[in-house]
Amino acid sequence: MVERELLKELIKNPVLVSDLGFDDISKILQDVKGIFEKENLLLEFNLKDIDKEIYVIGDIHGNLDTLLKLNKIIEENKPEIVIFLGDIVDRGPKQLECLLIILALKILQPYKYYILKGNHETLEMNQFYGFFQDFISRFRNSGKFNKILELYNLLPLCTIINNAILCLHGGIPQDNGILKKLRGVKTKEIKLILNSISQGIFQIIWNDPKEGLKGFADSFRGAGIKFFGKDVFDEFMKVNNLKFLIRSHECFTEGYRWFFDNRLLSIFSSANYRGVFQPASYALIKNGNIIPKLLDL
Repeated sequence: MVERELLKELIKNPVLVSDLGFDDISKILQDVKGIFEKENLLLEFNLKDIDKEIYVIGDIHGNLDTLLKLNKIIEENKPEIVIFLGDIVDRGPKQLECLLIILALKILQPYKYYILKGNHETLEMNQFYGFFQDFISRFRNSGKFNKILELYNLLPLCTIINNAILCLHGGIPQDNGILKKLRGVKTKEIKLILNSISQGIFQIIWNDPKEGLKGFADSFRGAGIKFFGKDVFDEFMKVNNLKFLIRSHECFTEGYRWFFDNRLLSIFSSANYRGVFQPASYALIKNGNIIPKLLDL
């Protein structure tokens, strides 16, 4: 078990990550793995106190500066729950630092912080966009990356808040019954139902909304990935008795964007992503309302 004081020090001073050996990181991964194994693929939160706040955070992509600003806001405002929508690593300059800080927060407060699976919580994306190479350059052993992959395989896929607000990384899948299939299934049991939901999982972490579109259409992102229009979005939400959806996965110059009559909010929590000037955003949920927030740059 990793020492809690070490985790607190890492959060306060992320530069210490560079001093960690793989044994230290392995302890962190092992501790948080035990927490994820107890969680469901579909997390459900029902807050009885309407004044309690939930923060939803989008893609971080190794942007430590943004993550630390978000953490400061969280420490000041003390939301009840914080949900990360995935894509913690790849592309940014401080990928391992961001991952370990978020995992440290999860270990220290497992019922406050939750982490969902994004499309970059996969080996293929990490190999293509940098985290795999960054990890191997630090630890000189590709086999050690399996510890990261074990973690990815245990991440929840989505959350439902107060039976009304769905949070996930990418978008709705073509399978309107996917949430019923996920409900009550532990993350470690995913292999038991994988054959029936693999395409749905893939689309949850990859699909994108598109105004003016009817139905689903093939995406430029790759085979099996879809754009979805308002009609199929409305149908999915109706079938599952939901009001709103919060997702990330796409970067917008204005920081966030509403779709489909302000029922779908797309956020992105890495400022100036890939060198393009744009603010980071996150979502505040309070009293059944969704309020997009921008970070000061």
